[in-house]
Amino acid sequence: MPAPDTTLASPDMHMAASTDDDPHAHMMEIPGGPQLKIRGFFDFNYGSGPAANPLQFPLGAPAHNTFQAGEFDLFVSSKISDHLDFVGEMVFGWDQTNYLGVDIERYQLTYKQSEYLQVSGGRYHTAIGYYNTAYHHGTWFGTAEGRPFMYYYEDSGGLLPVHNVGITATGLVPGTGSWHLHWVAEGGNGRSSSNAGQPVQNFLADRNHKSYNLAFYVRPEWAHGWQMGGSYYRDKLSPEGMPRVGQTITSAYAVLVGSKWEFLNEAVLLTNKEDGVAAPFRTPLMYTQLARSFGKYKPYFRYQYVNSPGNDPINVYTDRYQGPSVGVRWDFSDFAAFKLQYNRLDQRMATSNSINAQMGFTF
Repeated sequence: MPAPDTTLASPDMHMAASTDDDPHAHMMEIPGGPQLKIRGFFDFNYGSGPAANPLQFPLGAPAHNTFQAGEFDLFVSSKISDHLDFVGEMVFGWDQTNYLGVDIERYQLTYKQSEYLQVSGGRYHTAIGYYNTAYHHGTWFGTAEGRPFMYYYEDSGGLLPVHNVGITATGLVPGTGSWHLHWVAEGGNGRSSSNAGQPVQNFLADRNHKSYNLAFYVRPEWAHGWQMGGSYYRDKLSPEGMPRVGQTITSAYAVLVGSKWEFLNEAVLLTNKEDGVAAPFRTPLMYTQLARSFGKYKPYFRYQYVNSPGNDPINVYTDRYQGPSVGVRWDFSDFAAFKLQYNRLDQRMATSNSINAQMGFTF
């Protein structure tokens, strides 16, 4: 008996035939093409007290004891060629109205020519200080249960342009030997001139002027785990119905991240100056954080200070925020951690206390 004809029964053969017959058909499969990798992060919290929510704005607002879904973060990466990579970060999060929002927090196409030159285009975390480029949206990476207030995201009341859309380049400075001096140069749309709407200008800038940022840092071979650096950021904002505002942000930091000890120290000075006005508005921001690992347990202490003038023309948050946080991180699994943290928040008109428990993990 002759073998049955299975040509029409083969989905692959049918797809190939239809593609040949229709010149407008496109196959999504790319043989030998780049592979997309996906990593997920999530955190689940319980907070008691007005300062318990790590992304709540305004700080100190009355809050009920609550279980809270954090950020559902999908990090994607793909190696397109030997010199070309792509990374993206999509975050699903809930606000104080319990509505779900979706943001593509990062999308970067990067060309790596060598260790001396790497250029990226897209939406990136601005190289202001250390924490903003060392820790992104997956809370599992950070020791404490939340970011320092000075590095809060823009839509959570943060004062700094922690995101930018444009071009960022970095590399090792030749001939710096054991100091390992690196440079960073960035140019982008900058932060929106208005506090209404989306603060990150993803598609349409509200002015022709572009922001720029220059940064340097060293990682000495003879001081293992240490990194020290600074940055200078400049922009020109154009608030509607107001004079233009020149914005300058300078930063300096010294951090130690080792197998047992973690010691983070950062200071930033944010200056907003209106055209035609002699006196600028200056906002100092700083934090220090010390932690030490004991096996799977890592107790830590953080103190932070932010003082934004009440009549600043740009800042969303205009108040003084200072106080300590004390907590412990327990890595009960290789890819999951439990954090318990106490916060004391001193503001100009009020003092509050809170406790936050967080389960952060990657999957």
